Amino acid sequence: MDIVRRLESGHVLLLPTDTVYGLHALARNPAAVDRIRKIKGLDDNRPFVNLFASAVGLGKYVRLPEGKAKRMILDGWPGSITWVLPAAEGMPKHLVGEDNTLGIRIPDNQLIRSICAALEDLIVSTSANRHGKPPASTRNELDPDILAEVDGSVIQMEPLSGQPSEVKRWTPAGPVILRSRDGNGSNRNLTKILIVCSGNICRSPMAEGMLRDRLKKVAGDRFVVRSAGTIATDGMPASIAAAQVMETRDVDIRSHRSRPVSRELVDWADVVLVMTSDHLAELHERYADSTQKVFLYSAYPGMDLEGKYGVADPYGGDVEAYERVAQAIEKEADRIVTHLAQQSTPDKTEGA
Repeated sequence: MDIVRRLESGHVLLLPTDTVYGLHALARNPAAVDRIRKIKGLDDNRPFVNLFASAVGLGKYVRLPEGKAKRMILDGWPGSITWVLPAAEGMPKHLVGEDNTLGIRIPDNQLIRSICAALEDLIVSTSANRHGKPPASTRNELDPDILAEVDGSVIQMEPLSGQPSEVKRWTPAGPVILRSRDGNGSNRNLTKILIVCSGNICRSPMAEGMLRDRLKKVAGDRFVVRSAGTIATDGMPASIAAAQVMETRDVDIRSHRSRPVSRELVDWADVVLVMTSDHLAELHERYADSTQKVFLYSAYPGMDLEGKYGVADPYGGDVEAYERVAQAIEKEADRIVTHLAQQSTPDKTEGA
């Protein structure tokens, strides 16, 4: 197959998928993957989705969970669900995220699966458009400049589905949706909030639980609230004292499990709220293209930090220390909830 030979030679090809037209390269070729970044106009090293032929052999690339969780993942393939999973040992650095995860999908597209099967390897795939521009699902929507930069293309007469893949991250606490298939009506008015502290076991789960509870009361299901930590590890429960002080406020965070902040989570969020100015500086440095949506919790929705103070870390303190932190979080919660609820009032007009 000529496509296989081209990919093995380091070519970048534009191919149809089960979602939109994509740029593709052999995953193990870092130079070809870097060319895709340049074609798209990306100035960072964010990882791309990787496509594979079948569930057989996946263990070479990712570590699947056991039992029902594994079955849940495999049952969604072939299809348009990308899973972000722990990377197998030895995966190349240019393919994995900063938290050592790999985005992988078995597509519902026979051409792509046949290519992967012939290669017996992963191929990188990302939408065939400049960064910030809409993806193409028909031949007429393809950017001529993109077509001029790739080494070859396959274009079909019929339009593609046009919907990007849904991206889910597996965690010990269950799946987290990083990107939903927005645009089908049900999620059009959904606002996604990410709260960030250090270890994601004290302050951010307390704020997550409190904001989720209050937003639910005033805005129904129009909000999704998650949390993460700049130095967090996966799967740790909220601290006992944090759960205790939240319980006195009728907020249950006992099922919380920690996760590290990542590019995928920041991209997923519409608003990112951080606990201290140190967190703010770190996220501004790590995700420089997302600074417009990262705010100090105690200053939101403003960017001016004059006279604004962060929420101190109670880790290692007694219950009284956690109570003081809960009060600080609670002090700002009503103001934040009021602003978010007002900003997300659904538009009652019908679109064309």
